[in-house]
Amino acid sequence: MDLRRLKHVVALATHASFARAAEVVHLSQPAFSRSIQSLEEELGVELFTRGQRRITPTAYGKLVVERAQRMLTEAKGLQRDVKRMRASEFGEISFGCGPIPAAALLEPMLTRITRDHPSIRTRVEITHWRNLLKLLEADELDFFIADIRELRSSERLSINPLPDFRIGFYCRPMHPILATEEVTHQDLLDYSIGTFKLPDISTAEFTQALEFEGDSRTLFAVQCDNMLTLERVATNSDLIVIGPQLCFREAIERKLLVEIELTRPMKMTTHMGVVRIRDRMLAPGAELLISMAFDELVEGDVQVTPLLRAANA
Repeated sequence: MDLRRLKHVVALATHASFARAAEVVHLSQPAFSRSIQSLEEELGVELFTRGQRRITPTAYGKLVVERAQRMLTEAKGLQRDVKRMRASEFGEISFGCGPIPAAALLEPMLTRITRDHPSIRTRVEITHWRNLLKLLEADELDFFIADIRELRSSERLSINPLPDFRIGFYCRPMHPILATEEVTHQDLLDYSIGTFKLPDISTAEFTQALEFEGDSRTLFAVQCDNMLTLERVATNSDLIVIGPQLCFREAIERKLLVEIELTRPMKMTTHMGVVRIRDRMLAPGAELLISMAFDELVEGDVQVTPLLRAANA
């Protein structure tokens, strides 16, 4: 029993026509019919009922089609994984990042991989997790790092949470709000607020935490997935930006941005994770990049919550 004939059985079950199925698998109809017949003879059962208008699988046929589909999927996966192993020898890694991990992790990850493993070539996609998921499922990415709260767990996806870190409010050092002795949530609403494109659940959390009574769609004056752009706008205007400290690390070190201390701090953190296809083998270079992401969060200037610190101990 070979995969070629199993592919023919699946095609016939899918198209219910010898002529159409033969066309799809690029065979003449007589050759296609002989392939189906030879498999039936090998198994000693009839796989399809030949009607005048439609071809339908028998009970035996349904069993064979189901198993054949699984075998063909496994065979395709095997070919893909071998291809990935061969590609890893040349260091070809493709991965994606949402806006927060792109701002917080991408530069140190690429710096380390370029410095310590110059033979590895990387291709990075920076976009919303929904777009990254499509690319992952299309086998165009090895993995991606993004906000995982809206991602539904499934048998196909493997989702590994990264350590959380706190989200704060940042502004330029001479911002008028800093003249206020005690900054409340209401004080923040007197100014334009900028952030990355938040998941719906995060928008709801901010709306509640800031006690904003208007339309949640009007809460933020600027939403942009390029955190560097948000940073530069904030350093040159009265825009207050929301994000984790790691995203604005350089601007804070250069004293271009400072964190606004609220009288009642907001307890909000990131919810990033590494997303990959379950049971799809990753090249060594991809595994290396993922470990670098964890290292950057655990070893960097980030306050990891006690629970996560214990989990990563």
